[in-house]
Amino acid sequence: MSDLLLVCRLTLICVLAVAGVAKLRDRDQFAASLGDFPFLPAAARPTLAVVVPVAELAAAVLLALPWTLGVGLAVAALLCAAFTAVAVTTMRSPSPAGCACFGSRTTVPMGPWHVARNVTLTVLAVLGGVVAVTDGTSAPLDAAAIALAVGTAGYLTVLAVFTDDLAHFFSTRTGRS
Repeated sequence: MSDLLLVCRLTLICVLAVAGVAKLRDRDQFAASLGDFPFLPAAARPTLAVVVPVAELAAAVLLALPWTLGVGLAVAALLCAAFTAVAVTTMRSPSPAGCACFGSRTTVPMGPWHVARNVTLTVLAVLGGVVAVTDGTSAPLDAAAIALAVGTAGYLTVLAVFTDDLAHFFSTRTGRS
């Protein structure tokens, strides 16, 4: 089970780090995108433009350190669950907003793709927590397990980061924009 924990951990580290860096790299774009969410108070948006990426990066660091793994998994689960709630709320609004989650180049409104991504990441965080509690966090891994975990985490990270691009691709192929 330690290889499963490694997949969960690596995927969450990579996704949260990429998201946090992308938001901080273009904080103005991220702050502006928060204006598309009518349920967010205008006064909270500048603070959220800093707090969200810092929380993502903090979770990635907590996940990377063995002695803070449990806290990192809990923070990641809470963040991903909150992102899921934002995606669902946004989907249900009259004019769904796009996601600037990873400095996206597309303007695809939040939809099922975003919910699926965030639910998957939440499940990975919870699953990692269950494995860490039941099996511990220090089981040795062989080279094949590490390679498989790195490959799987890389694949899941690419899918998560390019969710908007995939949603845009499939929406234009079906005639929806």
